Amino acid sequence: MHYPGLVKLLNDSGLSEKEALVYVSLLENGSATTTKISRQTGLKRPTTYIVLESLSKKGYASTIPGKKVSTYMPGDPAILGAKLNTTAKYFLEMLPYLQTLQNKSGNKPKISYYDSEEAIWGVFRETSQHPDVRLITSYERLSGYYPRETEEWLKNCERRVYRLKNWRHLISETSETSKIEKRLISSGQDVRTLPNIDMHDIDLAIYQSKISITLISQEPFMVVIESNEIAHSMTNLFDFVWNSSKPA
Repeated sequence: MHYPGLVKLLNDSGLSEKEALVYVSLLENGSATTTKISRQTGLKRPTTYIVLESLSKKGYASTIPGKKVSTYMPGDPAILGAKLNTTAKYFLEMLPYLQTLQNKSGNKPKISYYDSEEAIWGVFRETSQHPDVRLITSYERLSGYYPRETEEWLKNCERRVYRLKNWRHLISETSETSKIEKRLISSGQDVRTLPNIDMHDIDLAIYQSKISITLISQEPFMVVIESNEIAHSMTNLFDFVWNSSKPA
């Protein structure tokens, strides 16, 4: 079984990693015994049985009656899709109320902290849904620490998964960065280089009323500041530097 992207998608959609592995195995086989799924996924047989029971309770798997050996078949993927659509619908309905709670602090800047790789890439993927973003970053360092995530993001840019209509990238000028630079330009983004800039340790993004500052290292850290005034000032500063830089 070689579907890491599909397993990750199901994992991101709410299934545990083991549930995703077993569900994909069931889809691939059409039906299978606990032993076969265990052998195919690399999970221990007792663990596989527990995961199958969990999937059955959620409606994503079921046993085939009349078999001497317990045999399972996958639930329709549309069931999972319908559940996700319902969850997304309810979340979007509640979003204004959640934002109202967040905004109770008045005009003070709202500051959020993230200190795990998963959370930071979650914010970066959320940022990628915005069409107008200004970025100062070192893609060489980013791809050095997180090659898989960086490559996945670049491929999504090339596939037009993200609406990166007015993204502007200020990057340091290196041989490794130039490869990424060409891919960004080919996907319709604006890139400019600053030969003398030393931004190797951080990633800075400005979008809407937010500024995110990320430390790119083995122990990453991100702070997101939400403030119209600060974002406006940082946008003006970025634009000044942008106009002084050279096109890639």
